[in-house]
Order: sequence, then C-alpha cells, then structure tokens
Amino acid sequence: MRARTTIFLAAFALTLTACGTSAPAPDRKLAATSSPAPPNAASSSAPAAALQLGQSTETVGAGGTGTLEITPTSIAYISTDGSTKPANDVFAFVTYKARATTAVAADQAAPVDGGGWSWAAPDGQAIAQGNGEAYNVVADSFNAGRTVQPGTYLKDAAVFDLATAQAGGTLIYIDGAGTAYRWAMPKTDAGPDVAQIRKELAP
Repeated sequence: MRARTTIFLAAFALTLTACGTSAPAPDRKLAATSSPAPPNAASSSAPAAALQLGQSTETVGAGGTGTLEITPTSIAYISTDGSTKPANDVFAFVTYKARATTAVAADQAAPVDGGGWSWAAPDGQAIAQGNGEAYNVVADSFNAGRTVQPGTYLKDAAVFDLATAQAGGTLIYIDGAGTAYRWAMPKTDAGPDVAQIRKELAP
C-alpha cells in the first residue's frame, strides 16, 4: 500500500513540474487588437469644393503677415474697355473685396510672392492674371492697391484675357501661406458691381 502511495505522489509531483515550466498560451484577442490597423482610404483628404461668387474666406497676408477676408463679388465679360481689345475673345473682369481682419495691415498676395490670382479654364488650362491685353484694363472704382489697413477693406479687381470657351472657369487665389482658394465662376455677368464695371469700361 505504501508503495502505491509513493508512486502516486511521484506522478503528481511530475505533473505539477510540467505545468509550472510550460509557457502560457498567447492571448489571441490581445494579439489581434495590438497590431496596427490598416490605413483608411476614406480618411485621405480631398480638395475642398469650390466656393461660389459672393462667398468669403479668410486668407493669410503676403509674407505671412496679417489676415485678409477675400470675397469675389462680381464678374463681367466685356469685349473692349473702349480702347483695348482682347488678344483672345473677351475680358473677364472680376471684382472682389479684401478686408483686414486683424490689428495689423496686410498685403494681398501677388505673383512676386508666388501667389495672387489666376483662372482655370473648364478644360483645366491655367491662365495668369493680366495675361494677353488684360493688364491694360483698369477701372478706377476697383483699383485700390495692395495694402489693406486694419479695420478697413478695399475693392479691387482681377482681369483675364479669355477665349469664349474659357468663360465659366474657376477663379483661384493663392495667399501668403501658399494655400489656394477656389471659386466657381458663372459663364455670364453676375453680381452687384456689373453696372459699375460696364459704366467705366464699356459705356
């Protein structure tokens, strides 16, 4: 009887030793959740939708100084300003407001800064402000200058020399931080400044 008890105790001790030295099984749930999740394609940033004529956006002033609220207000398509004819078919004369919204003066961005205004035709062709004969088209009411003082706004204009098929494109402004803002432009005259534009440029 004592021999059987000794054998039983020895077997029991071996079982305990085996259990104590075996490695614990990995936690499958933890392993599954600790691995990095795959990137979500839906979270990738897409270009913002274009604004509409009359809508405002805040932009950074040239050189990163100050903030300007930019608002394209009107567009008029004119075939001449009374003395200058377009190199293509028509001038697109776009008026806008530039309002300083901080306590420091801010300059509008310009091509010399790597920014300013441009036009994207419906087929995607990029067109610079003042191209062709557009640089000769000036209206006194919309020629206020580059610098906007705190608490004030200026009325200014961007002019483009376009082919007929290039009307109704996208107006683009690149600010002092290099950010591009876009507005969808109508194919026909629109906005509250059209009468004044035509009064000064196409009487």
